Amino acid sequence: MNMDQARSHRIRLGNEEILCLVRQSARRRSIAVRVDEKGLTVTIPARLRQAEWESVLQSKSGWILDKLGALRARPMPVALWQDGQPLPYLGSAIELQLTPGTPRPTPRLLDGQLHIGLSSPLTTDVIEKRVVHWYRQQALLFFQQRIAALQRQLDVVANSVSLSSARTRWGSCTSRGDIRLNWRLIKAPPSIIDYVICHELSHLVELNHSPAFWQVVGSLCPDYLALRKALKIAGASYYDF
Repeated sequence: MNMDQARSHRIRLGNEEILCLVRQSARRRSIAVRVDEKGLTVTIPARLRQAEWESVLQSKSGWILDKLGALRARPMPVALWQDGQPLPYLGSAIELQLTPGTPRPTPRLLDGQLHIGLSSPLTTDVIEKRVVHWYRQQALLFFQQRIAALQRQLDVVANSVSLSSARTRWGSCTSRGDIRLNWRLIKAPPSIIDYVICHELSHLVELNHSPAFWQVVGSLCPDYLALRKALKIAGASYYDF
């Protein structure tokens, strides 16, 4: 990473995998940690080893997780589809970056910013459509990866994985093993996404909500009670778009 540049980085703090923005500055002599609407940002001196600044984040993990939890519990502002708009993604906030006069039509995430090239002035409806399409693409890829990893622990195989836009359900599973997950879950922290996936995979063992079912869920996701509560608290904010 060059001086005075930034990059995205994933780190596990407690039971959560956190997406953070790492800024390296030639002018800094100490590590600065900030948690705000954009998520976790750590600014480090030039040439500081990763192990050192990760150790600092681990030592502050309780404070970081408490701050992120408080921010998630607040309703996200309604998306205005304007430059600089914060958007929730994997438990953090990314920033919408509109770039007029560029031919690139496909959004891309770079250093915590979702770049959308605008070859001509676009309406907010078109910008929203492009953003949602990108979110759905990322959601399906992420869900497929996590299902592939988690289903091995239960020795089950999902028949299919697809997206839903349900207003009342985060996921569903049929007796044939067809799993549908709400694409808006991609806005949640990975730990909450894993809980929902574990819930649906457990239906491949127990197609009910009996005590035996919850035992299966607990075997995959020991913290499911806390994660289920966190989803109830923050879930409404994921419907901002």
